[in-house]
Amino acid sequence: MTEDNTVITELDGIGSDAGDIRHLFTYNLQRLAGMSSRIASLSLEKDFNLTVQEWRALAVLDFLNAAPLHLLAQRAGVQKSQMSRLVIDLEDRGLVVREKHPKDKRSVLLRLSDEAQALVQRALVASRDRNARMLAHLDDAERKLLMHLVGKVIIGTSEALDEVKDENETPLPGTFAPASLYQQD
Repeated sequence: MTEDNTVITELDGIGSDAGDIRHLFTYNLQRLAGMSSRIASLSLEKDFNLTVQEWRALAVLDFLNAAPLHLLAQRAGVQKSQMSRLVIDLEDRGLVVREKHPKDKRSVLLRLSDEAQALVQRALVASRDRNARMLAHLDDAERKLLMHLVGKVIIGTSEALDEVKDENETPLPGTFAPASLYQQD
């Protein structure tokens, strides 16, 4: 959008030699993600006494049902050490419980408490409302197209990431739900 709120339709997300950073998809995506995170942060703190990171951990654990710490950290997009601290805080608040891993006696699985399951459902309702406000300028067909296109971008980005990853990185077992609805692990 320009200063007079007209949409610039010729932008392709890649830019040209004459363009600047504002023409890049990644720049615009980062700005959008930042605004979205700020909205979520303000809402989650006020309404649910949660940080964005805590919310993400709880919401991811909700769709995984139960998971080891390393998988929860990977799916929530945070470092394992940071997730470890988050989980300790969430345990202290009675929102996350540990249980024995049925196949690995050295490992534990993390699971939401009953209280956390109810909290996640309430927060999901609020998240859907936030998303509806953010997407209010799109009609149903445009929202579906946007999600379809985002899915394609996620697949392309995942492939690009795989190309630059360290060859020694060990992939996680594919026994849990994929991190995105657009890809399979």
